[in-house]
Order: sequence, then C-alpha cells, then structure tokens
Amino acid sequence: MPSQILLVDFPAVVKSKVFENLDFLLILKLRKVCYNLRHFIDENPPKSLCWNVRVSTFSEIISIKFESPKNMIISFKPIENGCVMSWSNDDMLKSEEFHDESYIDVYLRELGLIMKHKRRPVLDYFSIELFHGEDGEQVLKELTRIGCVSTDEVIFDRCSLGQIAKFLPFFQSNNMNKIRIEGPFKQERENQGNDIRPFKLQQIKHLEQWKNSKRVKIEADDFYVQIQDFLHFEEVDIDCKMMSVQDLVLLKESFLTSSTLTSFEILVYDDFKEREQLHLNFGHPSLPVNQTNLEENWFFRIPDNRKVLSVTLTIGDQFIFRRIEIQDVPEGAVIRD
Repeated sequence: MPSQILLVDFPAVVKSKVFENLDFLLILKLRKVCYNLRHFIDENPPKSLCWNVRVSTFSEIISIKFESPKNMIISFKPIENGCVMSWSNDDMLKSEEFHDESYIDVYLRELGLIMKHKRRPVLDYFSIELFHGEDGEQVLKELTRIGCVSTDEVIFDRCSLGQIAKFLPFFQSNNMNKIRIEGPFKQERENQGNDIRPFKLQQIKHLEQWKNSKRVKIEADDFYVQIQDFLHFEEVDIDCKMMSVQDLVLLKESFLTSSTLTSFEILVYDDFKEREQLHLNFGHPSLPVNQTNLEENWFFRIPDNRKVLSVTLTIGDQFIFRRIEIQDVPEGAVIRD
C-alpha cells in the first residue's frame, strides 16, 4: 500500500494553488498544523477573499467581523492565564484557548494575518467600533503594529475625535475615498450647560486622510459644524443640531466657485427657525410652496458652467445642495444669477 502524501510535502507551486482555493478560516487552521506549513504560509501568503472588516470592542471582548466570502466573526475574550478565541459563521461555532497570552496580543496577531492574507488590495470598508474605553484605548495603542491598511471607506463608531485623530494615519490616504463618523462622541459630552457645542475637527482636518478623501458622512446630533471644514470634499452628508444662515450662505457661495463640490446634505435636528433670514439672503423660493409642494426650492446659475446649483429645504429640515443639469430645472422655476 503506497504511503500517503501529505500537504506539507507537495511542491511549492501545488501548495500555493491549493491555498488559493481555500477560505480564510481554513488557511488560519492550516497555519497552526505545523511549523513547516506556518512558515510556508507566512513566506508565501495565499490571498483569501476579504471585502470588509469591522473591529469592535465591548467590555472585555474584541471581535473582528469580515466577509471571506461568507460573514465570519472572530472574537477574543480573556480567561485565567490566557484567552479564548472563538470563530463562527452561518455553518459553525468553534473556539480555541491560548495560554500565557493576552487576548490583545492574540487579537492583534490574527488581525495582522487577515490583513496579510486578504486577496483584495483595497477593502470596501474598515470599521472601528469602540464600546468600552479601556479596551478601546489598548486597541488604539497597539493597532498600528500590523502596518497600514488600504480601504475605500473607513467608519468610526463611538470613537472620540481624539481617538479618530490617532486611528486615521493607520489607513493609506491615497486609496481612501470616504470617511464616516458616527456618534456618540464621549469626550465632547462633558457637562457644558445647555450650550450647543461645536464639532471641532482641529485634530483631524490637517491629516492627509481627511484632506484627500472625496466623501464624508458625519452624525453629530448634539453639535453644530463649521461649513469651512468640509468645502474640499465632493460629497458631504451631515446630521447636526443646528445650522446658521451665515453658514448656508457660505455654502451657497462656495458651490458657485468650487471645482469639487457636487452635493452637500445637512439634516438639522433643531427646528430651523430662521426662514425669514434665509429668504433675505436666498430670495423667495424659485417654485411656489403649496399643498402639493411643501418643499422650498432655489436655483442659482453657476458662472461659466452649464450646470445649476439646486438648493432644497425639506419639511423635515434637511438642506440639499447639489449641482444639476439646467434641463433638469423644473419648468417655470426662477433661476437666479
């Protein structure tokens, strides 16, 4: 009876072809079989499908969720003298114990392997979700040990602006197109009376990742934002507490001269009470407001351009600024110079 040929004994080109057809979880398992396989995988990293990565911390648990190609969740939890790593998808739930290693170190090693073995050079998105301050700070301190990540979009959920300022340089600026910041923002929610607090971006607006990105989405429900911090983007989507008429005028004037701005949406959570002041600056709406058209609409001619600036104020206090083709202006609407 012929002896069995083990995977570790296959020629390198054959092993590489085998690994190319395995999902990421199987590659992680094979890496733990023996030193020779681990060495081969690390020296010739097979590329597994991986579109999105979400890193979350909650109490004493860190999890990594990614698609490869199924949804996969790997979580890390401390135990006495070590940690437990669990992984699950739609088909299974398994775990493994690591002794004399902290869950932070194991988590960082596995995240580093995911980044090293992903097939796509640029992820669709990378999300950082911090639910717990102490563990979040540990992740923040150690994350950059695995090197830079290329992603089309980066999402910050429950991160303070200070944490975001430290995380952003972790991502390659030349591939990043979109930044999404979701609240709440712990550091800014200190007791400051009833004043509406500014959404201060001084810590991040000088970073290349912020300056090079084309689109941004920010949920700053309890804050007001400064329009000038966003005028270099192409597309902006902001939820905020309030917006002044002066900022809206600045945004309108910027659209008339900017070579980048294409759309800018602002959802105001406080009732917008400055319509009279808005009409003094914008003029009366370009279309009549009636029972069938409850929105207020303005159209402004953009100098030396075939497009028109359209401004809409919805009944839900959302401002929508966007460039449109002149043929898309409704019939009978006044286009102001």
